[in-house]
Amino acid sequence: MRPSGILLSAIGKQIKSIAVVGAGPVGAGLTKALLHENKFASIKVFEKRNSFGGVWNYTKPMFKTKNITSCPEIPCQTPHARNQPHVHEEHGLVFQTPVYKYLDTNVPKYLMEYDNQPFPANAPLFPLRDQVWDYVVEYSKKIEDLVVFNREVVKLRYNDEDQKYALSTTDLLTGQSETEEFDAVAIATGFYDLPFVPERPGLKEWHELFPTSVMHAKDFDCPEDFENTEGAIVIIGNSASGSDLAFELATHLKRPIYKSKRSESALPAGYDSNIREVPDILRFDTSTKSIELVNGSRIENVEKVIYCTGYLKSLPFLPKSSEVQSQGDSVLSGLITDGTRLHNLYNHIVPYHLPTVGILGLPKYVLPTRLSETQGAWLARVWSGRIQLPSLEVMKYYDNWFVENNGDTGKYHDLNFPMDVQYSQRLNTEIRRAGNGGYFGVEWTGDQIKLRSSIKPLKEGYLAYFKDTGNRAMTVEELIEKGYFEWPLDALTAVQVPQVAP
Repeated sequence: MRPSGILLSAIGKQIKSIAVVGAGPVGAGLTKALLHENKFASIKVFEKRNSFGGVWNYTKPMFKTKNITSCPEIPCQTPHARNQPHVHEEHGLVFQTPVYKYLDTNVPKYLMEYDNQPFPANAPLFPLRDQVWDYVVEYSKKIEDLVVFNREVVKLRYNDEDQKYALSTTDLLTGQSETEEFDAVAIATGFYDLPFVPERPGLKEWHELFPTSVMHAKDFDCPEDFENTEGAIVIIGNSASGSDLAFELATHLKRPIYKSKRSESALPAGYDSNIREVPDILRFDTSTKSIELVNGSRIENVEKVIYCTGYLKSLPFLPKSSEVQSQGDSVLSGLITDGTRLHNLYNHIVPYHLPTVGILGLPKYVLPTRLSETQGAWLARVWSGRIQLPSLEVMKYYDNWFVENNGDTGKYHDLNFPMDVQYSQRLNTEIRRAGNGGYFGVEWTGDQIKLRSSIKPLKEGYLAYFKDTGNRAMTVEELIEKGYFEWPLDALTAVQVPQVAP
């Protein structure tokens, strides 16, 4: 069933009821923006966990004792698998999250802040995970009356005739199911749930023979867990988690840690002489328990393999192609194919054939807390009628622009600097043009853009300072004074970012 432009008429009707799926950092910012629009009679938020915080909930101690992996299968390459919650005798149902014991942010606190809510004065320049969790929970309390916790969304369907969504949920405490109707649905579940573990020759056989040797970064907690590991430790991936885990393991264990990479990373990484960078993996050799690399060399006596290869875009409650019963269902089922990206979106937010659905938090390499407010403010004004969507042709133009510039793969949603600033500026321009009233997110200033352009050397200086002194710098000025950071020359020219297509 092919979607028709007729579904665009759904945006012309008055939206009274909205369902928000997810009450994590993005869902909280979005919901606050919807509330401030003062145009919607009902906003109901569904959260499968029992508290706020989303991805920043620290769950690792609840999973370590039973050797539970976050991967439904290895290799894991299908986006339609669902991660099951773990029943913990003390904490009840627990969904594993990626944050680990010593995690701190890759973004300075000044750029992570929601509008008019600074981090506490005792937070270091790059806050720790528990500080971020406290910060997000405090911010989220203002929407608590709208949230139903322990309620997992299991099915979303669209009725073409009455232009409403049927949202089916399960109460995870009682097992009872319920289906409710809404005029619009905003999805803010985040996309750090289903691990991506790509296939390599021999991986499946390796996992069958050595089932506890392969894990994903989502399963990692702390380097102390590897103190009794005698064989080689191999990290696969060179992005944020790959660099972070390699640094933690190398500095704590003080032994070689192999990091397999296909390309250089633009993200900050701590330096340690024990990190051995090697090329991509060619195959797993179970007969010798070694890994062969694409350059012909081998890593012998491999005991632990940690995949730091990211996550699949997964929304398991969307209809599958075999379940399509309406044009709207067809649009929803076509959003996710192989899990590398979402398809047919305008502004990385709304399906251009069905704009009464909003998907928040998709862009990568952005500041998700502040962007959630900007995306939410934009979507709230679209759904209240204060921002008019352009023609279908224009929306498709923007979609194609990203395909041509980022590729029709996992990089489609990448908004590397300065693209992230350009994107926010364009949304904020439309928000301001809509007039007074409603919610306004954080606007980029020259000083913030200068800081944003310098995150990589700033975090690397911060890590070096902490490694040398055991102290966490509180400000940029402290790092400059101690000789661990100086402003890059190009940061001085980054304060003005031109407007372009994204």
